[in-house]
Amino acid sequence: MSAKLFPLLAIGLSGLMVLPLSHQANALTPLTRAEIQNLRNLVQFIPKNTKKRRPARKLDTMIPGDGLSTGRASLADLRFNDGSLARIGEQAIFRFLPKTRNFRLSNGTVLLLIPPGRGQTRIQTPNAAAAIRGSALFVRYDQQTDTTIVGALTNSGIQVANQEASQNQVLKAGQLMVIVEGKFQGLYNFDLRNFYETSDLVQGLDLTRQSVSSTTDQAIASVQTETAAAVAAQSPVTGKGVIENPSFLKLSTSSSNSDNTDNSSTGSIKNNSSVGDLQETGQVLSNDINTTVNDADSSNDSNVDTQNNKVDSDFSKTPSPEPTPTPEPEPQPQPKPLPTPEPEPTPTPEPEPTPTPEPEPTPEPTPTPEPEPTPTPEPEPTPEPTPTPEPEPTPEPEPTPEPEPTPEPEPTPEPEPTPEPEPTPEPEPTPEPAPVPTPEPAPAP
Repeated sequence: MSAKLFPLLAIGLSGLMVLPLSHQANALTPLTRAEIQNLRNLVQFIPKNTKKRRPARKLDTMIPGDGLSTGRASLADLRFNDGSLARIGEQAIFRFLPKTRNFRLSNGTVLLLIPPGRGQTRIQTPNAAAAIRGSALFVRYDQQTDTTIVGALTNSGIQVANQEASQNQVLKAGQLMVIVEGKFQGLYNFDLRNFYETSDLVQGLDLTRQSVSSTTDQAIASVQTETAAAVAAQSPVTGKGVIENPSFLKLSTSSSNSDNTDNSSTGSIKNNSSVGDLQETGQVLSNDINTTVNDADSSNDSNVDTQNNKVDSDFSKTPSPEPTPTPEPEPQPQPKPLPTPEPEPTPTPEPEPTPTPEPEPTPEPTPTPEPEPTPTPEPEPTPEPTPTPEPEPTPEPEPTPEPEPTPEPEPTPEPEPTPEPEPTPEPEPTPEPAPVPTPEPAPAP
């Protein structure tokens, strides 16, 4: 059954770690600086030779060895001195290395748009690496499950290898490779149109050239030409074998730097099974991919359909160890299988003398500054004790004033003599009453 991914990657795919390959890339234009063109939500700047972080700001300049980290639902655009663009998705840690064209993704997702002619560029994770000589790809690493996903957006000879370089594969536009624990696990087709319509990772970049107005950014325009051509050349990915919500595109919820899935995958990535369960659900290749995976497609519009790459779209089915015999179809005209094109003999390139990579000079250990002897402070002279002031002489007590002599009491005045009482006047003598005349009787008539 063929392996096709239909609304694949409505993502800000997150979680990539990278380790170097054994051979140094030829770098025509070394990366010497980058500028933060845009950022969204939580983006932190990590200066080289330190783990301390500070909030990143628009137009911050990065030099080789510096890094960026992004938080949940965050994003940052880096523009390099050669015109390349790196869009860093959520919950990522991203650095570029001195004197090379090498990027290191410690966690998360990155979209790279590299104009042709700049030299070979490498993006490395702990268990894989991808090399590109121009145009566009995305890379994701899930640290929790040790899974790398590399997807090609152009037909520009994007080569993927595992960490030991014992397996390698050239990807065509619309193909992605899944690498688990350092081994190739699956080669898939995905629908480019659906990716550009649903992924936050490419919004605003017009990689399908829908805008009639020509861009004045010639570096990005050269990439847009190749991405638009790849979309036009791809037939829609449809059919019985389509996997609509492959679980390996979902970042493990317990992965470092990640506490949730990418916002951009909302509504498109619904299956929450872990990458460790992929082989049980039949969503990845069987484990028997050997040293080199040959190109599985004879054309971009065909589906991957090799013995080692049969993907069951029924997630609940555990693939039985033996292949289920395909029922013979009822008599009907069967299209003659296209003859397997004999691979054109790849001209053995004259091996360029692999330049022995000059070992990066071991940075001289920062000389531990000899601690300047702390001068023993001269003891301050003990201040002379303040002389105890002589006590002021106790003032002689003022003589108690002699009490004023008690004045002699005034002599008590002699009492005035009581006046003799006036003699009581003698009573006047009572007058003797006048004798009343006795009337004489009248003479008788």
